[in-house]
Formats: sequence, C-alpha cells, structure tokens
Amino acid sequence: MAEMFSFAMKGAKTFAQGTHQVESRMNVATIAALKANQNKIKSAVKANLKGQPRWTQKGRNRITGPNFQVEGTTGQHHRPRDGGPGRMTGVLYKGVGGVRKPREFRGMFYGGVGVGAKPNNVKKRVLEGKFPYFRPAVIKTEPLMSQTYEKGWTRAMNKMGGVV
Repeated sequence: MAEMFSFAMKGAKTFAQGTHQVESRMNVATIAALKANQNKIKSAVKANLKGQPRWTQKGRNRITGPNFQVEGTTGQHHRPRDGGPGRMTGVLYKGVGGVRKPREFRGMFYGGVGVGAKPNNVKKRVLEGKFPYFRPAVIKTEPLMSQTYEKGWTRAMNKMGGVV
C-alpha cells in the first residue's frame, strides 16, 4: 500500500510578492541599461559626425564683419570636397536618436538607435558607405554594453538585499 504524504508551505504569498518585486526591479534596471546603452551609441555616432571643419577661416560678410579664425582651429587650411565630410550639422546630426519607450515582446525589451527624418533617407546610406560614421560607433561601444547591464542588475538586486 502506497503512503501519501503532504506538506504545507507558509508564506507563499510573501514569496510570490518577493519574486514579483525582484522581477519588476530587474525590468526597470534592464530598461534603464538599455536607454543608457542607446545614449552611449548616440554619443559615439554624433562624435563621428563631428569632423574638423573644411575651412579654418571665415571671410568678411555682413553678419560676422571682418575675417576671423574659426574657433578651435589653428593656422589656415582648406580641405577640398573630395575628402571625407567635415563637421556634419543640421538634419543628419540632429536626426540621430534612440527609442524613447523600449517595448517588451515575449519577455525581452527592444530599443534601438537610428537616423530619422525624411531628408536623411536620401543621404545617410551613401555617407555611411563612403565615410562610415554609424557602424564604427556601434563596434566601439559594444564591449561596454554588458558592463552597463551588470551594473544596473547588481544595483537592483542589492536593493532587495541580494540573492538568497
């Protein structure tokens, strides 16, 4: 004859609440790390778009008055148009952005960094092909991403008193 055994567990609700708290803190930490990594990539892309200006001297005109030296440059030089892009400003530079509200899909959070705005659709692929600015930024920041997640998750777990 087979004997049956039974057991009672006290604190099941407390356990469920605790795991829910840990999960929600980890989700918050994951989203924060995802946004931090997006910001790192955005900064690196924008840094790649900030080349040296083509001209170091501005000529006389009605707005600036007499000739003057461009800030941050020394000497006088001119780099012709056939070289890489100089300092990228305007729509391309301002179009670099990340996902503001990362989405959750099947237990994973998704975000991203890209170059938006309609005028950029014409030039961003051509410029990336000739003078890469996006891919090198991603390659440069990729090794740092796991550290951001570890730091956030460790902080979230330590708020709960650590893993028991």
